Amino acid sequence: MLIKTSDLTPGLLAKWGFNLALPLALYFFLPRSESLTQPMIAFLAVTVWAVTAWALDTLNDIAVGILLPIFYVLFCSTSQKVVFAPWLSDVPIIVIGGFTLGKIIQVTGLGKRIALTCIKLTGGSFAGALVGITLGAAIVAPLVPSIMGKAAIFCAVAVSLCEAMDFKPKSREATAIVLGTCIAVGSTKLAYLTGAGDLVMGMGIMDKVMGIHTSWIEYAKFNFLPAMLYTAMSLCTVLLVLRSSVNKSVLCAAVEQKYAELGDVTDEQKRALVLLCLTLVLLATDKLHHLSAGTVLVIITGLSFMPGIGLMDGKRISSINFAPLFFIMGCMAIGSVGGFLKVTHWLAGLVLPLFSETGVCMASVCSYAVGVVLNFLLTPLAATSTLSAPITELGMQMGLDPRILYFSFQYGLDNLIFPYEYALYLYFFSSGYINFKEMVLVMALRMVLAGVFVAFVAMPYWRMLG
Repeated sequence: MLIKTSDLTPGLLAKWGFNLALPLALYFFLPRSESLTQPMIAFLAVTVWAVTAWALDTLNDIAVGILLPIFYVLFCSTSQKVVFAPWLSDVPIIVIGGFTLGKIIQVTGLGKRIALTCIKLTGGSFAGALVGITLGAAIVAPLVPSIMGKAAIFCAVAVSLCEAMDFKPKSREATAIVLGTCIAVGSTKLAYLTGAGDLVMGMGIMDKVMGIHTSWIEYAKFNFLPAMLYTAMSLCTVLLVLRSSVNKSVLCAAVEQKYAELGDVTDEQKRALVLLCLTLVLLATDKLHHLSAGTVLVIITGLSFMPGIGLMDGKRISSINFAPLFFIMGCMAIGSVGGFLKVTHWLAGLVLPLFSETGVCMASVCSYAVGVVLNFLLTPLAATSTLSAPITELGMQMGLDPRILYFSFQYGLDNLIFPYEYALYLYFFSSGYINFKEMVLVMALRMVLAGVFVAFVAMPYWRMLG
């Protein structure tokens, strides 16, 4: 039998029907005009097909990422040179370098040691444990651009802490620890250009539209302080909503036990720490040596194979899952083709009237709201790829610093309610330790507070630096 009929359930067939019907309806019924040409409509149809496939999980996300560029070539009158242009950017080498560093941190046990050390340094109380994990996430964030790589490290630490403390799955304490860790991993990424692949991609798109180059340290100048304050606000939200009366001495003992199990710092961990510190120094001094973030990460990856360092070898690198790279580059093709076909100009023209009568504050809030709403339909990577250029152009047309709108948009993408909206939250939720109702309560409150934070704290700070 060539087809597994057992997989063709009525539910899956209904999803596939909708997944195909929606883009076809868009293609045949959307009116053509001078501002909306045939290739542009074909682009919208193909993109809607991809987004719907991701949302409904009708096809593997990586498979969709591989097919997207090919469909753009076949159906959108676009050359391969345009479609595959993102492969010539820094993004693919940053992803490769980031995945490699993530594997080094994971297999050497350095990530777990950093997290547990931070917990010890913050006093070992319940709040201190979350502060410590958050501090660990902030340290690791710029070194591992893979958000899921960080998730693998810190989810293991959070679950281990719950098990050591005998926090039952879905209890208030377990929810606070695991959800708080998840939020820490997600929010600290906003502080650094290399915090996640979607940030690198989005800034690359924005820089191209504006005709500028944003260095690693310049991005940190704009976003490190706001992101740390935002992370602190998020942490306080978790602690206030999910208050716990757990005994501090018991928690301290559990942390000490887990830390003792790590044993002495190994030579391999020392070498990994030196290599990661070198990475951070090179990223922070890019204006001096003029090496891009991607170049730095590839050089560090090469060094990890060198005799005497030996942190990476054939066996370890073959165990790294590089498949998500095709998903990322497929998403980037959306921005590349959309810009070439002027779809971004068309989208900006649709949105501009909604923003044009607002001031800077309301425009920033609206941009944040767009990010929040898109979370229900798109992955952050797909949303960043699709709307970074239109939002940048919108800011330029309004006479604003486009970075204010773009950064606000990214904060919106970091705020969601349901786990399915972002693979990071789905990963932590799948651990079985998070209570769904309590998660929704925390995330809904955080979403409102984040909008206020963007309008009255982050936006004035960005304007001051702009």
